[in-house]
Amino acid sequence: MTIRHLEIFSEVCRKGSVTKAAEVLNMAQPAVSRAIRELEAYYETQLFERMNRKIYVTETGEELRMYANFILGQLEEARTVVRDRENMVKIRLGVNESCGRSVLSEWFAGFTKKHPDIPMSININNSKVIEEMLLYNELDIGIIDRPENTQSFHMKPLMEERMTAVCARDFDVPESVSPEELERVPMLMREQGSGLRTHVEQLFMSSGVRPEIKMESISMQSLIEACRNGLGVLFAPRITVSALLESGQLRELEVRTKMERRKYYLVYHKNKYLARSMKIFRDYLLAQD
Repeated sequence: MTIRHLEIFSEVCRKGSVTKAAEVLNMAQPAVSRAIRELEAYYETQLFERMNRKIYVTETGEELRMYANFILGQLEEARTVVRDRENMVKIRLGVNESCGRSVLSEWFAGFTKKHPDIPMSININNSKVIEEMLLYNELDIGIIDRPENTQSFHMKPLMEERMTAVCARDFDVPESVSPEELERVPMLMREQGSGLRTHVEQLFMSSGVRPEIKMESISMQSLIEACRNGLGVLFAPRITVSALLESGQLRELEVRTKMERRKYYLVYHKNKYLARSMKIFRDYLLAQD
């Protein structure tokens, strides 16, 4: 049993497919299947159940997955520590889509100007995906809504954002509405796992309302266009739709309930070794107004 076996096993678990794992690992599918069989023989247990051409991790497999991810994470950390003695390690940053549309470019430009020697890659995705990537050490630092798995992360409050409900100018809904009245109104929503979707669902849940979702999308721009064309009501960060409100293409609704400001956090795993470059970036962000 080798480290490569654990890497292959971890990727099959993550993808839920031998074929997809083989593509990511740039391996032939039979080689991946052979590695899994060798692991099962080594541990004398079944790691996956195979039903209807799909695979499911067994209870024993989940236990091994936890150990494999820890071991692989420690190896990655050791490599980072050693490299960091001589170099500025590349920062792998994950940012949720809403923050990516609003303040990311300003922050990134300011940091790059101040620290041109620090390399960085940015993954813009929804908060749930970024949280999972942080857990698997595929990212170093995330900027997301409050994570679900809070016990695994260091969390630093970073910023708050005002939320608003908007619709087309001629959309048939009063200027002032309650959450209960919105229950009968077509809603435009981000996809499951999005921090914005979670924030809006919590607003409705607190009023005992189940909204009618007419459209959901991973693209905020698509939702804004649908809203502008009169397909429904959209909850969005106000900064994202401010230009359309000012130009009269959208109108703002008064929702008669307390709308919590959306909170963003700088997040990294509690077991994550922060290289020198990552600490510099963390401290830079926390110093922003």
